[in-house]
Amino acid sequence: MKSFLLEIPEGVLASAKIPKAQLESELRRRLAGTLYADGVIGGSAACKLAGLEKAEFQYWLGERGIAQPLDVSDYQLERENLEEWLQNA
Repeated sequence: MKSFLLEIPEGVLASAKIPKAQLESELRRRLAGTLYADGVIGGSAACKLAGLEKAEFQYWLGERGIAQPLDVSDYQLERENLEEWLQNA
């Protein structure tokens, strides 16, 4: 699999308000979240880029108030899941 290297100037990284130990994972998540919310990449690709499972990624998006683009089929599936959950509650 090919990859893409993004160079970020050291000064930018040094000024980031993110602990050094969490810098790479946090930048990957933020990039994935932005690209996903903007519709540039799909959910599967965003999860892979973020290094998170789908549920973890969705939770991460929700914590940050990042909208999750849904199409009609996503909405219908969510309604069905909610109705099933309400019946079993």
